[in-house]
Amino acid sequence: MANTIKGQGDYIILSPKDYTKHPAKNAAFIELGGNAGLYSLNYDRIYYYKDKLKISARVGFAPHFNGIYIEQQYVLENNFILFKNPHHLELGIGGTLQRRYNEKPNEIDQYFWENILFSVWRGGYRYQRQEDGFFFRVGLTPVIMSHDAEGYHAKYFQFWAGISAGLNF
Repeated sequence: MANTIKGQGDYIILSPKDYTKHPAKNAAFIELGGNAGLYSLNYDRIYYYKDKLKISARVGFAPHFNGIYIEQQYVLENNFILFKNPHHLELGIGGTLQRRYNEKPNEIDQYFWENILFSVWRGGYRYQRQEDGFFFRVGLTPVIMSHDAEGYHAKYFQFWAGISAGLNF
């Protein structure tokens, strides 16, 4: 009677990712200031990638606590990212929808949910390498209110700025 022991020792070593062919196009980051006011949690995806021009889409969310109510802000933005890696000029346009629980003007203790739409522009600096890693940006984000909210005037305009940090992958 013969006993046979067999073992398999094939190890596959994956080659490192070639970032020139498959660059990191996603970013997850937190923005302080900027499109959503105080802060927002965001995801950005570059959907058009060339050496000196990239175009990205961004979605973001910001919960704000007002007593027992959770007010929300939703951010949508499209950005043009110019120049070669890793230092870029970023220009963009987007919209912010704010759901706010407000007191009606001239009516004490009368509250309601209000939807306010802002047009937000962006001009600033973006640091994003081709490889996975650190993501950073800073910019001016002027705001134009396109919907007349209760207690505000239509065509409201304000300069605003934001700073973002996160990871690209």
